[in-house]
Amino acid sequence: MKKITFSLLAVLSLLLIFAVSPASAQKQKDPCANAQTQMELNECQAREYKKADAALNAAYKQLMAKVDDEGERGALKAAQLAWIKYRDANCEFESYLNKGGTIYSMVYDGCLTTLTEERTRHLREMLNNR
Repeated sequence: MKKITFSLLAVLSLLLIFAVSPASAQKQKDPCANAQTQMELNECQAREYKKADAALNAAYKQLMAKVDDEGERGALKAAQLAWIKYRDANCEFESYLNKGGTIYSMVYDGCLTTLTEERTRHLREMLNNR
């Protein structure tokens, strides 16, 4: 009787392991999909921003490498620095009402992520048009 119960439990366990749907497999890959506390949400959003920032830096470096004219390179650098100041100030404004609260960093980093992804797309478009 114990062997049958153990065997049945083993088979059921294996069935559950192999019956994982693609949606739940995706959740396992993305730790942020299961974030529940504000601390976890803040950490996840910070990671998303870091990924977006790395992509932005890569696109910027690729575009700078394709620009031959020194004046144009200077203009691109000035534009990028001005854009960064704008992005940071805009996100500070958008998250201002959350200042001092536990949600502040998630809102601020979420704004940074959104604007950074938009800028990355724009830089890649410029890169593709060269």
